[in-house]
Amino acid sequence: MRTMAFSITVDSNEGELLPSMVHAEEKVRLEVGDVLIKDNDGDNTWIFERKTWGDGLNAWKSKRLQDQISRMIELHDNYALIVEGRPSDFYAPNPDDWGHFRSFLNRVSVEVCPVVFTDTLMETARYINTFKLRLEDNSQGHFVRPVTAVKSSRNAHHNLLQALPGIGREKCKKIYSLYPNLKSMMKNWSLAKDEGIIKGKTWINVEAFLNKAWGSQNETPLIRERKRSESRQMKLGDLE
Repeated sequence: MRTMAFSITVDSNEGELLPSMVHAEEKVRLEVGDVLIKDNDGDNTWIFERKTWGDGLNAWKSKRLQDQISRMIELHDNYALIVEGRPSDFYAPNPDDWGHFRSFLNRVSVEVCPVVFTDTLMETARYINTFKLRLEDNSQGHFVRPVTAVKSSRNAHHNLLQALPGIGREKCKKIYSLYPNLKSMMKNWSLAKDEGIIKGKTWINVEAFLNKAWGSQNETPLIRERKRSESRQMKLGDLE
């Protein structure tokens, strides 16, 4: 059952074949990317940059691809790079270029933005159409077999305690064995050191965190987002 309607817009430079294969409602000059999927209100959008291996290699060597990825990140909340075809389908003056380019793509996929590999234009179109359907039925981002977690106060306290510096799952269990509740832990934190439950640098770091003034060195969401964007762009500048 569809819960929301999405439309597909293809960049005007993409020719005629891809727009017809993805049933594009619009074909216009996009500011960035080649395929845009958006809901009717324009609040939920996905932008895709499409490259063949040959185009991608040339764009990477000229650093145009790094710039295109940076602009996707800057202008959209959701984005991905599609790499289409096989290296053997294209000519490279230096055969080692393919290995270097693949290393670049692997690093981008882990550190910067998702990278989708397709073998043909038809497979690219099928991926885009399927992705649009998942957005419409609200299954995008869900595993085929959902992982369920038991909701309990213990799980909630796990999440809270593991936000403390140096506290992991095993140390959480030790804290549970010493204190009856969170209020008791906060009031008697020195007991953890005295009993040898939490000691050394971990105890010192948690003690410092618990005594840290509210808002010290606090950053607004805008500053955090700008720093994340700057960090991504720095990473892209290093990827050669």
